[in-house]
Amino acid sequence: MSVDTPKPSTSGGKPDSTSTAQQLPAVLDGFDLTDQPRFANGFPHEVFARLRRDAPVLFHPPGQTHDGEGFWVLSRYADIRDAAADPAFSSQGGGGRRSGGTHIDDVRPELPGVMINMMDDPRHQALKDVLTPAVGRQALAVLDGKLRQHMSRQVASLLERGHFDFAAELGASIGVHAISLLLGIPEQDWPKFAEWTGSLMGFDDREVGHPTERSQKIHMELFHYGARLLAARKAQPSDDLTSLLANGQMASGSGEKPITELEKQTCFSLMVLAGTESTRNTISGGILALAEHPEQWRALRADRSLVPSAVEEMLRWTTPTPYNRRTATRDLRIRDTQIRAGDKVTLWWTSANMDESVFSNPLSFDIRRNPNPHMAFGYGTHSCFGDHLGRLELRVVLESLLDRVERIELAGKPTWAGSNKHTVVLKMPVKLIGA
Repeated sequence: MSVDTPKPSTSGGKPDSTSTAQQLPAVLDGFDLTDQPRFANGFPHEVFARLRRDAPVLFHPPGQTHDGEGFWVLSRYADIRDAAADPAFSSQGGGGRRSGGTHIDDVRPELPGVMINMMDDPRHQALKDVLTPAVGRQALAVLDGKLRQHMSRQVASLLERGHFDFAAELGASIGVHAISLLLGIPEQDWPKFAEWTGSLMGFDDREVGHPTERSQKIHMELFHYGARLLAARKAQPSDDLTSLLANGQMASGSGEKPITELEKQTCFSLMVLAGTESTRNTISGGILALAEHPEQWRALRADRSLVPSAVEEMLRWTTPTPYNRRTATRDLRIRDTQIRAGDKVTLWWTSANMDESVFSNPLSFDIRRNPNPHMAFGYGTHSCFGDHLGRLELRVVLESLLDRVERIELAGKPTWAGSNKHTVVLKMPVKLIGA
């Protein structure tokens, strides 16, 4: 990154006010990255291969976005890594923009600076420091045993049935179970909590392509449930993540104000969604890859030492969050392209994880891949602080299946959600063949 006086862009540059900004650049071959249904066949790898080759810093016109603004698209690994590590690219807003750091569409104006994923450092890091002990090594060691017991029962039950929807019944199950344990959700509330998270992961909405009245109502129910649980843990703390959030204090000397009630409540809701959706999607996408590459499954069954590298490849392959957005807070330049303060810049993690300059044969699913410096959890200060938990969940599912399952066979065609923000296997009918 550079703060030198920018040079004019040579390709993919931002059009001036008199140009036909609504026309898609030729390199996209008609693929509007904001047109969600276009993602219903999976991630458009061929589009991003062209971008990496011909227009690694591309200005995308407004397209289907609601705010009438275009945005920059970064597609190469090195550029995305550097931008993610550069504080000039804000998750909160800035550069003349009030808000809208993280998404293509601007968000509710009160949330940037309140939700942890829409904060910048130092407050963002100070809040992460409060929450991180709940997903540290000691906490995960306790969680490991509980998750294995749960998955053992799940796999045994599903083996008896044979045919089932993997994404809905197994992929979602471990995420909901893990986040319920981490947040300290009372066991009598687990069925209702599972119902809420199933809706809030958006699968009903994604069938119809827009938020439903039901999911919006459940969102508010979960928000108020979180507020009540936070109040209960404030009065009577326990050894769970909600208690850390309810009673957490910013580190002395950080200069940060106390955590507000709105920050706590939005953080609770965000952790519920992030802790369930990403897990469901990564596990489903990773197991789908193993079902489609049975020789890789056989290799895992023959050599369990491949499990750690298989987990990393599943993460690279699925990349549950295809992109994040940042806002440039000052004028700068990426390669030979001028970026202005206030411009939206999107970091396409899935494209980075398929970059031919970093990964050999990137479109090949390879559980032996080494090295595998993927950025499925992001990069820099905003990388996911639940990365160790995500790896644990993948490992538990994989090993639980390896213990009992000889073959995983697709029993129908998987279907994907039309979403550019989440990599979602909506339906994945499978048949498990017992060992």
